[in-house]
Amino acid sequence: PGTGKTVTSTTLVYHLAKQKLGKVLVCAPSNIAVDQLTDKINGTGLKVVRLCARSRESISSNVDYLSLHEQVKHLKKGNYARMQELMLRKEEQGELNENDEKKLKELQRQAEDEILRNADVICTTCVAAFDRRI
Repeated sequence: PGTGKTVTSTTLVYHLAKQKLGKVLVCAPSNIAVDQLTDKINGTGLKVVRLCARSRESISSNVDYLSLHEQVKHLKKGNYARMQELMLRKEEQGELNENDEKKLKELQRQAEDEILRNADVICTTCVAAFDRRI
C-alpha cells in the first residue's frame, strides 16, 4: 500500500487514451482494485465505463454510477425511452410478454454497445475481460 501503483496506472491510462489510438482496457485481479482504478481514471476527465460480471451487478460500490448496467438504466434519449418504459413495466409486473422481453433485450444490447463505443476506457476484472460485451 502507498507505493503509487494506482496513481502511476492512472497516469499511464490517461496518456494512452489521449493518443486516441482506440479504447483502453484496464484489468485488475480484484473488484476492489478495479473500482479504485475506475474512480481515479474517472477523475482525469476521461469517459470511463466499469464493466461488472452480470452476477455482480446487484453488489453496490462507490463507482456504481460508472458501471455499464447503471448507465444503461439511466439512458433516456431516443429509442431508450421505450427501453425505460419496458424496464419499469418489468419491474412493476415481474415479467413481460415474449415480444416485449425480446425488444427490451435488444434495446439493452444497443444501449450497452453505444455506451462502450463512446467510452475512452473500460475497466473490469481479468475474468470479466472475457465478457462478450467488450
